[in-house]
Amino acid sequence: MTSYGTGRHRPSPRQRRCATSPRWRPPTIPHPNGPLRTPWQPLCPRSVYAARMEMPMLKMLWTATRRSAEAFIDNGDLSRGAAIAFYAVTSIGPVLLIIVAVAGLVLGEDAAQGALMGKLHHWMGDQAASFLQTAIGSASNTHAGILASIIGVVSLIITASGVFGEMQTALNAIWRAQPEGDSVTRLIKVRLTSLGLVVALGFLLLVSLVIGAAIAAVGQALHAILPFTEGLLHFLNFIVSLALLAAIFAAIYKVLPDTPLTWSDVIIGAMVTALLITIGKLAIGIYLGTSAVMSSFGAAGSVLASLLWVYYSAQIFLYGAEFTRAFSDLRHARKPASVERAQAG
Repeated sequence: MTSYGTGRHRPSPRQRRCATSPRWRPPTIPHPNGPLRTPWQPLCPRSVYAARMEMPMLKMLWTATRRSAEAFIDNGDLSRGAAIAFYAVTSIGPVLLIIVAVAGLVLGEDAAQGALMGKLHHWMGDQAASFLQTAIGSASNTHAGILASIIGVVSLIITASGVFGEMQTALNAIWRAQPEGDSVTRLIKVRLTSLGLVVALGFLLLVSLVIGAAIAAVGQALHAILPFTEGLLHFLNFIVSLALLAAIFAAIYKVLPDTPLTWSDVIIGAMVTALLITIGKLAIGIYLGTSAVMSSFGAAGSVLASLLWVYYSAQIFLYGAEFTRAFSDLRHARKPASVERAQAG
């Protein structure tokens, strides 16, 4: 067993972390009265890990917020967000239809569609959700015949994965990741990954419905005991919706980029993105409810509400990705993206 000196030089927890790190090794110094010994010394008093641990969480969050805002502007994410919004508008019908099909395996198609529309009404508002309900109906129109059905399913999958392909391109640009393999391999990979994410969204819908039903059952049981049960249920439903959104964004941030990421790298950014999406929902609802924009556009008001919501969500998605990159850089004490761009230039 390696000796680290007497009690006077007992190592601190930070020094133990430095000594056990593969990047640092204790020096071997000759002992005047005997063989070689390894006395304890502060090998990395300002090591990467120690510096990161000494930074307060609030300061780390503020630094990540500032860096991500700078990177969002410098990287041209506004244009990328517009491209994602365009692909989202063309893909949202098939994506929602696949989610309904997955959840319908357990709930039934009508019940799954009703549950999904309830979530969309809660997240996006009545007008935008009505437009999406029409999009689901248009995407579900199929023609008779085996060949027509096969062509319809293939085109449905290709269309649904279009928005995820654009997301992957944007995330690779943010993480400075280089795609692996040839063009055909990358295309097949992104289509399969996109399909897997859409299927996962369907299972998340099932999970949210089960949790919502459990919360409602508990609320009914406690209604006769606690006078503030209704407010508690609203708060729990808000937490569940926020957690569901965070899980969706965390999965996208982790799976789509062509760079290895851990859940700890993406979870904070996903939570920030989900919170900003929730705040934006309230802001857009207030704007559309108090302004004369919807009445001036008439029947196209629901389309405008959907476009506004999708565009805002795309921008927040990219800002959340920039925040995820900035926060991960701070956790691992990497150079910020702005320094990498300056050195590359």
